[in-house]
Amino acid sequence: MANRLAGAATHGALRALRSVFDRADSLAGRPFTETDLMVPHTRSRRFGWTHYGVMIPDLPAPHRYFSIMSLIGATGSLAFDNDHALAAEPRKNASVVTGTAATHPRHFGNYEIGRDGRFSDDGGEIRFGREVEITGSYPNYKVEVAVEDFTLSIDIENTDKVSWFFHSPVYKHMSLLSHYRGQVAIGEDRQQIEGLCAFEYGACPSPYLLRSKPLPTRFKAPLNHFVYHIINLDPTHQVLLSQYSIAGRPLMTFALLRSTDAYTSVHHDTTYEVLEYRPAEAPTPDGRSMRLPQRTRFIVGDRDRPWLELETTMDTPFTYGLGTGFVGGFAYTGQWRNEAITGRGYVEYIDRRDG
Repeated sequence: MANRLAGAATHGALRALRSVFDRADSLAGRPFTETDLMVPHTRSRRFGWTHYGVMIPDLPAPHRYFSIMSLIGATGSLAFDNDHALAAEPRKNASVVTGTAATHPRHFGNYEIGRDGRFSDDGGEIRFGREVEITGSYPNYKVEVAVEDFTLSIDIENTDKVSWFFHSPVYKHMSLLSHYRGQVAIGEDRQQIEGLCAFEYGACPSPYLLRSKPLPTRFKAPLNHFVYHIINLDPTHQVLLSQYSIAGRPLMTFALLRSTDAYTSVHHDTTYEVLEYRPAEAPTPDGRSMRLPQRTRFIVGDRDRPWLELETTMDTPFTYGLGTGFVGGFAYTGQWRNEAITGRGYVEYIDRRDG
């Protein structure tokens, strides 16, 4: 009972703080101008963790999707801390999950900053061992991945179409609509690829600015349920759909729509539901198990006449390493602006509501 009351109080306080300090919604519809933002802050006394991400939702078979989801420094949250896998103390640990549907169950890796990971102060080189490297500066980056017989090499050109998840003096987290071109391969089977992707960055303080040991579970920030979908609606439009839950209660559910010729629009009239779970829970390397969705639905707009309705079927293996959760791919059907749509998407999913 006490935990539930504490969770409800935290949830209410975060809603109130977000309404006062978060400028994300007010920046919708504006171009990206903070071009010096994307640095790793490994020696900062202000920011305790940073995030770099690259997500392609619709690769051809057998890959289906591609993801780099990384954290440089631990977060101090229930959903995203992987205490069992740390290669160094939390502030000096860097983690990354990367791959496609064809590379499952790899790759999830942890690295000690300064020893087997290099993160240049200017953000020009972000390297996780020999497996993952992101080099460049806004708007042009090169991404290279080499994990066993899997390789990917793409050039990325960011647009100025930015979608802010959070924008405050202490926490900034955003996604740039971007173009990619390059190749992906397993062994000698190479494919040329190009299209729209998402390029992400975030930076935030953490308790590990003041503490060298992992927080006990009961003291971690109670972010315990996280859902994130990315789809390309057509060759020019992309939508990001997400739900964050604090202490089991949704804090935000929203859709962010952007295109190559239009800036982001924010839609909080969004609902999310799991239509069906997979029959067996997925084991995790730290000895737990997690219930994962098989079919989901996002509805954006009036439920009777939504401008976007998306039903998904998770049809790839889920790969562990998104914090304490998973990444994967899905097929979708639905309607967008009264037209039928089908395609592929990328999913991130964490459910720690059971602890």
